[in-house]
Amino acid sequence: MVKNINIMNYKFYLIIISILIASCIDDSEHGPYGADNIPPGQVTVDEVVNTAGGAIIYFTPPSDEDLLYVKAAFEDENEIEREVIVSAVIDSLSIVGFAEEGTYPVEVFAVDRGENQSVPTIVNISPLEAPIHAILNSMEGAQDFGGINIAYENPTRAEVSLNMSTLDEAGNLVFRESFYTSQASSSYSFRGYDPVPTVFVIYVEDKWGNQTTTRSFEATPLEDIFMDKAYWSIESMPGDESFSEYGFTANQIWDGYWSNQWNCGHTNFLPLPHQLTLDLGQTAKLNRFKLYQRGGSELYKHGNPKIFKIYGRENLVGLPIYDPADPGGGWIYMGTFESFKPSGLPPGSNTQEDYEYQDNGEDFVFDFEARQHNIRYIRLVNVESWNNQMVTVIGELSFWGTLIN
Repeated sequence: MVKNINIMNYKFYLIIISILIASCIDDSEHGPYGADNIPPGQVTVDEVVNTAGGAIIYFTPPSDEDLLYVKAAFEDENEIEREVIVSAVIDSLSIVGFAEEGTYPVEVFAVDRGENQSVPTIVNISPLEAPIHAILNSMEGAQDFGGINIAYENPTRAEVSLNMSTLDEAGNLVFRESFYTSQASSSYSFRGYDPVPTVFVIYVEDKWGNQTTTRSFEATPLEDIFMDKAYWSIESMPGDESFSEYGFTANQIWDGYWSNQWNCGHTNFLPLPHQLTLDLGQTAKLNRFKLYQRGGSELYKHGNPKIFKIYGRENLVGLPIYDPADPGGGWIYMGTFESFKPSGLPPGSNTQEDYEYQDNGEDFVFDFEARQHNIRYIRLVNVESWNNQMVTVIGELSFWGTLIN
């Protein structure tokens, strides 16, 4: 009985060995699906639509069963070789990144699973004016607090940077700052300059490194004094919420640190509105302020103010009895402000532009009427938080204006 079992085991092992040997014979036949060295058919180009700085090529792919993707190969105006690849199930490909108008040949290939390329279909594209040039030409400069405001149009929402330099006393260009944007129609204020005649020189650059020529704007910045936070303090008043909850402290709102989720003022979870009263310690006609959100994973959510009001007073003498239904009673109304999210994405989804926008602080300018008042005390009333949270968090606040002696 034992002998018969051994014979059966021996035959079983022979069968297994035979299978393994067979699997190793001519292993070269076991390549990727479609590795037959036979190129696919040509791509049929149906239409070319020229666009700003590029073109869209509409095509019909060949009917090969092993077709994998369609590729466009071309040289840009700087003779740099570039490729665009799209899935075989897509009927168009977009070519972008040309800085100059002209006519450029493009080779369109079909590629199968064996990486065999078809005979190219050659088509000419004629890119329209690149977005960077249209943005530069659309710019309008205006005198602003501490600098210059540059308004621009970017209808294609191209990802670009506005790069600003100033002229020094010897007439040399000194680079100062870059601002990144993909907004269709907006403006940006370059600030931090003394109220003396200044030449601001700006050029536009896209993500492919294409640059425009420069445009110069001369302006005399308006006085814009930073309100020294060494004088700031909380002025606890009826109706105010504590911003020192959950291990945070209210003075983190003016300690000079932001952009992370562990440095902020934080209220309890209570129904809105929430109000905060600050003593700036100095009296000024206020021009503007910046609100920095609680950053990190909490950006544009978890209590960061979305819609809020600012009130001010020069002193606290003669205030009426506090009325919860009218938190601004007896105060000077300075405006209702709404936080802006560049990407427009829902809470929890942020782009790099969103992070950079908030890292710079969201800049709000008081209107002409609000700027006429002498202000020392500030009341912020948060009406609505991002993500509709019943909590308020503030990463940092800063104010600028003209000091009153």
